[in-house]
Amino acid sequence: MRGFKGTGVFIGIFAILSFVGCGGGNNQTTPAPQTKTANVFTVGTDAPPLPSVISCEVTITGVTLFDGTNNIPVMTQTPQVIDFAQWTGLHQLMDLNAVPVGTYQSATVMLATPVIGYLDTTQTPPGINTMNGTLTQSSVTVQFAKPFVLNDNDLVGLRMEFDLRKSIQIAGDGTITGQINPTFEMQLLAADDSNVSIDDLHVGFVGTGGGNSFTVQGPHGRQWTVQTDSNTIWDDPDEPVSAFTNNTILSISGQLDPVTKDIDASEVQVVSDDGFVLGGLFTYVNPPSPQAATQADLYTRYEVPDITGIQLGQIESLTLDGTEKYRIGNIINPITILLFNNTTLAPGQRVDVGGTTSTSNSVTTLTPHRVVLRRQGQAGAWVVGSTNVQSGNNGSFQLNDQSTAGVLLPNPLTVFTTNGTIFINLSGLSGLSGTSAIPLRVVGFVLENPQTNQPVLVARVVEQLTP
Repeated sequence: MRGFKGTGVFIGIFAILSFVGCGGGNNQTTPAPQTKTANVFTVGTDAPPLPSVISCEVTITGVTLFDGTNNIPVMTQTPQVIDFAQWTGLHQLMDLNAVPVGTYQSATVMLATPVIGYLDTTQTPPGINTMNGTLTQSSVTVQFAKPFVLNDNDLVGLRMEFDLRKSIQIAGDGTITGQINPTFEMQLLAADDSNVSIDDLHVGFVGTGGGNSFTVQGPHGRQWTVQTDSNTIWDDPDEPVSAFTNNTILSISGQLDPVTKDIDASEVQVVSDDGFVLGGLFTYVNPPSPQAATQADLYTRYEVPDITGIQLGQIESLTLDGTEKYRIGNIINPITILLFNNTTLAPGQRVDVGGTTSTSNSVTTLTPHRVVLRRQGQAGAWVVGSTNVQSGNNGSFQLNDQSTAGVLLPNPLTVFTTNGTIFINLSGLSGLSGTSAIPLRVVGFVLENPQTNQPVLVARVVEQLTP
């Protein structure tokens, strides 16, 4: 099965365009006018996927922007194979480039050769099946809600969302037909808009800078300056920047600064000290909680760097011995009874596994040294009558989970909320009320409750979706 390599690289988009003007007269040359440009960074995301659909890979053959007269090619590397099922509501920073100033009205994406991967839970441990898809159209044009004017030195984000639930066609009996009607939503948004925030950008540490900054290298070899301050959350306070080496791989969350174009980091997480990380979804854990796991099967979505012998889109079986370091990305006001270690691993958890690799007889083996629990998105319907408000937004509710990991998690899934949980299109936890199911997307951490030995979702964001 095909898969993209690296840290979730989406599209190297928006190449710099320049125009040169000249004039004549008296054999004198008029200096070329300086081209005015704006800066655009690209953020990829996806709408909630279907149950058991773990990947939807599509070859992107081109992207253009329409300025009212011309369709301007803006994709720098083609073709690229993109797995649109990996984000589930998270935002992935792709690139930052310059574009000519002007008024943009629409964007067009050109696609080919889709492949759908889905979990087969009828076998133990679960396996992966794939299906070649058929596109109903090879290009999709999205009109912006209104023309977007880019002025000199502006910084805006291009949000590209692929709606998997609307795109993948389902037969009357609930089976996947293989037909894909590609449905995109694309927006140009101000840099400080939450819809173009940065989630889980995987980068390699390069070196420290002045003050509270350091330099990292991301997709396509691009280097970024990361700025931190007293509000930045560090997942491992015992590992400061001074301890980072060229083998340190980080996950950065935050937003691009509209003035400096640096990443203003809200969170910095160490995912590997060994120069290698494998990321994806646990599909099987043996023995199950509350015993200490000695084996965990990981559906691999990305690897940093590209290692020969490890195939993305397949399941890798990892051996655990209890010496691994376990970490959780920060949870605001965490529920402290919920822990993450080798006795609380569960199928359906999204993780990064850092460690060393060795190859013998053409077989590559990863020895895990660090397991980091990552945020993930789950979508479905609020269970009527399930809301339990303890105080403010502290409490819980249940979700009929209809997303990829839902086939691996309890259904309905218990969701815990805190006063740090962000509610979108809802007045808060108490807004989950009434007699009708409410469509939701919840982004947070899947943890095992040691009191029940059952996975629960600790919510960072709860969003009411449009039906």
